[in-house]
Amino acid sequence: MSKIEILLIDDEPNVRETIKELLVFKNYNVRTAADGQEALDLLEHAVPDLILCDMVMPVMNGSELFDIVKSSTSYKHIPFIFLSAKNEIDLIKKCLTDGADGFLVKPFKINELTLVLTARLEELEKNKSQESRSLSVKKKRPSTLSNYSSEILPGRIKDCNWFDRSSK
Repeated sequence: MSKIEILLIDDEPNVRETIKELLVFKNYNVRTAADGQEALDLLEHAVPDLILCDMVMPVMNGSELFDIVKSSTSYKHIPFIFLSAKNEIDLIKKCLTDGADGFLVKPFKINELTLVLTARLEELEKNKSQESRSLSVKKKRPSTLSNYSSEILPGRIKDCNWFDRSSK
């Protein structure tokens, strides 16, 4: 199994490097960006499994990046977790209501971060496996009764005129 890819966006170099080191130690592959625009440039080259993004940054802030990511068919499936030094309940509530997959208030403990990451990544994996099972069931299931072979349908149903579309 390949390592989980995380895109970490934070304008503070010390914070960004510290979080990156902790995540690498926890066996994640981490790419970093200093702002939302730089993150979009990285997204063009490789799609991560999860995005960790600071709220307040120059050039493009976290909310603007979030809106772009969630409106893109290529990126909207990526779990998006906000990081912020702002511990304001209204901001946290708005982010989560708007569809963010998590919100961590800085400073946070590494265990809090890994717990949120693990939960989101497990949820993503569960959704992927449900999707693939759903697709395989759809491929196996005929779309109409007329697709069933004559061995499956009893003779009296197969011979009914209301079922035979060719007689109309």
